[in-house]
Amino acid sequence: MRIIELILTDRENMWLPIFMTLLAVSAIALIVISIKGRRRRMLGNRIPGPEGTFILGLLPLVLQGAEQKVKSAKVVYQAYEKSLFKAWLLNKLYIILTRPEDIEFVLTSPKFLRKAKEYMVMQQSIMGQGIFTIDDINKWKVNRKLMTKGFSFKLLKEFIPIFYGEALVLAEILRDNSNSTSKECDVSGPVSMATMEMIGKTALGVTFNAQKGGCNRFVENLLTAMHAWEYRMTHPWYLSSTLFQFSSIKRKHDRSQKIINEFTDEIIRTKIVELDKSGSKNDVNSNDDENERNTETLTKIFLENSHENMSLEQIRDELVTVMIGGQETTAMANACVIFMLAHHQDVQDKVFKEQESIFSIGDRNRPVTYNDLVQMEYLERVIKETLRLFPPLPVFGRALDEDTTIGGHLCPAGSTLIVSPLFLHLSPQLYGGTARGPDAFDPDNFLPEACHGRHPYAYIPFSTGPRNCIGIKYAMLQMKTVVSTLIRHQKFLPSDRCPTPDRLRLMFLSTLKLADGCYVKVEQRVPE
Repeated sequence: MRIIELILTDRENMWLPIFMTLLAVSAIALIVISIKGRRRRMLGNRIPGPEGTFILGLLPLVLQGAEQKVKSAKVVYQAYEKSLFKAWLLNKLYIILTRPEDIEFVLTSPKFLRKAKEYMVMQQSIMGQGIFTIDDINKWKVNRKLMTKGFSFKLLKEFIPIFYGEALVLAEILRDNSNSTSKECDVSGPVSMATMEMIGKTALGVTFNAQKGGCNRFVENLLTAMHAWEYRMTHPWYLSSTLFQFSSIKRKHDRSQKIINEFTDEIIRTKIVELDKSGSKNDVNSNDDENERNTETLTKIFLENSHENMSLEQIRDELVTVMIGGQETTAMANACVIFMLAHHQDVQDKVFKEQESIFSIGDRNRPVTYNDLVQMEYLERVIKETLRLFPPLPVFGRALDEDTTIGGHLCPAGSTLIVSPLFLHLSPQLYGGTARGPDAFDPDNFLPEACHGRHPYAYIPFSTGPRNCIGIKYAMLQMKTVVSTLIRHQKFLPSDRCPTPDRLRLMFLSTLKLADGCYVKVEQRVPE
């Protein structure tokens, strides 16, 4: 027994110095942080915002689940939305911009082109140095100029038949997937696969067969990666790559990253072979699909410039960025438009009547054209109102590299500037002009007279300024084509599973996501 006691005592004595060393290191680190950030803390505390120590701050909020986090953040935002406000998270200072004037100042200034440091979690993941996350501004300018070629007006018009063909397939899938008795269907999955196929055929020049189950591995592993991004951002100690190495989330993320990289590398290898075989600038097609066209694609544009500006790794980063941007944003938007039409039959009736008017001459079942889409003014207002309530990018950040006065407050260097389209769009100060209030679905918010009386930076679903979403026009043409095609074939009604709009569950995973699907009832329209 005496020997055992001695062994236990020795073990206790062994761990005591280690514990005391760790305690001392932690204390010193806190002192250094306190001294180093004294001026930033002093200036930050002059800015209005929720009470709390600079070390703890909003940590209890960000540690909440992805769904509850959205609700809690809305409460904080609305309490301080009359001016910019600050929030501490450990030793990091976040300054949330709420006034359109301040947002315009930041998003249009070349001083704020650099994304916030938190975007490094995407850089270290599958997006790498793509134009969404890249921090080398000169390289960003070059790559964005290249990418703009893939979204030219001429090419966008050529994409419409592809949009239409995939929308017809989607209509068939929604019909087949709807329950034979209840007519209920979760539209989010099929819509996601349809948009994935569209971005593949249009921007990348490849056929995924996503609507037939050919692209599930990309979408599934993308979701795993996005969960990892959200986890690191909301657990600030995991912003450290060293600490993140010990997380089980890291291992899951790395498996998904490997699969996505291999998926994208295969696209690049295939297109390289096709370019070598074709020997022609305008003849790069992966198959004889009637919807594929002899046209420029981003993959081809990037490969033709690889010897000057872009490595193969950079090309992969850009293609992954395009797939995420093209799939995540419009998939969410299209699903939500369908959902809101189901819950607002008067609006759906107006959309359908507009379609009947446009397609009243000639073949009512003819493919949609660019001129048809231009005439869909009411549908465009419906889409914009849906994007107001469900912006695909609910929050984004910019780095503040030097002390700057914004909205009458001196904001210290080293802070992160935050803009939240999700909460900006729900401001009663900006959208409280109608009796139904800012939370209500009202396409009349986008009547010309309503837009004229509102600050242009009060509506920014795809961000704005030099670093805005490069595919805004692409997205609007695609969404108009998809929704107009569906609404001419089907009628959507509220689902028993989600009987009212407020029951739709949302969560934040760097983009706005549906927490539990998007259920509606689908009925086939009977031709007159």
